[in-house]
Amino acid sequence: MRINPFNPQQPARPDFFIGREPEITAFEKFLRQTISGSPMNMSITGNRGIGKTSLLIKLEESAKKEKCLAIRLSNYEGNVSGIIDFSEFLSSNIEMEILSKRPLERGLKSAAGWIASLKPAIEWKDIKLSVEKKQIVQELLRQRLLNLWAEIKKDFKAAVILIDEAESLEKIEGIFSFMREVFQRINMDANYMVVLSGKLHFPERMSESFSPLNRFFPAYRLEPFKYKEIGDYIKRKLASLEISISENAVKSIALKSEGHPYVLVSMCYIIFDSLLETENEITEDIIKRATPKISFELAKDFFSPIYHPLTPRAKEILMRIAKNAKQLEFSFSEAIKWTGEDSNYLSPYIQEMLRKGVINKPERGKYTFFHGAFLEYLKGIQR
Repeated sequence: MRINPFNPQQPARPDFFIGREPEITAFEKFLRQTISGSPMNMSITGNRGIGKTSLLIKLEESAKKEKCLAIRLSNYEGNVSGIIDFSEFLSSNIEMEILSKRPLERGLKSAAGWIASLKPAIEWKDIKLSVEKKQIVQELLRQRLLNLWAEIKKDFKAAVILIDEAESLEKIEGIFSFMREVFQRINMDANYMVVLSGKLHFPERMSESFSPLNRFFPAYRLEPFKYKEIGDYIKRKLASLEISISENAVKSIALKSEGHPYVLVSMCYIIFDSLLETENEITEDIIKRATPKISFELAKDFFSPIYHPLTPRAKEILMRIAKNAKQLEFSFSEAIKWTGEDSNYLSPYIQEMLRKGVINKPERGKYTFFHGAFLEYLKGIQR
């Protein structure tokens, strides 16, 4: 029995990674700056399933190859709900990563003592936030980070902090400005690099202004894969199994997936699963055979979880727009016409759709559905 080489449930392995050369090049340049004592940071943003986590894993591997301590963490469960929580979450994860690199003979008692020695004299729990006390927390975190750097600087060239699902942190008021204040003040004395990754909104909100936040975390937006990248990815995955794919089949997959990584991998998984044991080539006929299941699985596993968290009124407005849309792109004036709502009423719901990732905003007053198959899913719900 052949093992399916495609897995939509897991991020791409670094050895099967394709594309993202501009983002990797920028990271490597910023990392060299950081190692040389002039730290730089970045943020990676894009739609759901566009490959942000896969890229973060690739960057983590690159950092380790340069003899850096790489700390990859996520607030996926939403356990971090405030600046004090975040400060503890960040420093504790760095401490655990350092301990994981230390010899086991250090022992639990000595490890606990080491961690205690790094903590500031005032505990986080003793502080309730105000403007002044927020500055105290900043200073305590700065001191803790400096202590951690002093512990590792003989063994590592830099400490690279990679934060996945960073959009969950945007709910904490002022969190990224807080991070900027902390890391900017220690960048002369410690080689820390921070990479934020998620469906971030601050780069878009501040794109038209001279924002210190945008300068400190310059944003790189991930785009869909190009045709050549799609073909290379599929053929590399199939190579070890001695299964080929026709060029027309590659074109069909590229067209239907629109180069969206999650959609692409999900399609390939189902198409491969549709092969009979006697079939050794993926053709357009096999893709047609798999199409009903592709539509069903994408609706269940990808589109429905994106659509259903919308508020009832946002869903209603989205459905009206989808019913009238003849293509992915639409304007704000068209949305007003199709929904029959005035601009002031409509605007908050459009913003909600943008936050949830069901639509994108390529330019002022212009919007697009994030994927053609998602638009078809919306139209299908109304039939």
